[in-house]
Amino acid sequence: MSYADTELLRARLGEAVFDEIYQDESDAAADLESAAAEIDGAIASRYRLPVTGKRTFSLLRDWTLTLAEERAYARAAGSGFAEKVRLRVEQVRKYLEMIRNRTFLLPDAEERKDGSVAFASCREPVFGRDNMEGF
Repeated sequence: MSYADTELLRARLGEAVFDEIYQDESDAAADLESAAAEIDGAIASRYRLPVTGKRTFSLLRDWTLTLAEERAYARAAGSGFAEKVRLRVEQVRKYLEMIRNRTFLLPDAEERKDGSVAFASCREPVFGRDNMEGF
């Protein structure tokens, strides 16, 4: 599910920039879907999808547009997209990381009741069954 449509992306980028970057509107829709998938991937372990809370949906729509904007400028200018866009994208990704770490809450999104997945990493054990013979 996308949180934004191509008309919102057109308004965000401006008509002239949008038309210069996207000769085919399906490319814009694909960028929006990719951005929404990135967001859903970050929040799915914690919140029930689709998000239906009005305030949260508005926030996710803005984040989707920001991430899609990054993809749009990457299409047009490679890595030389505007510094302001890069900074906004970094901020969105920080928020997504904070959601994963449970330090940022979406105000009216329904939390999952069936648990979530946690990943842990650690160093290889120093002592174990195979290397303790003779001690």
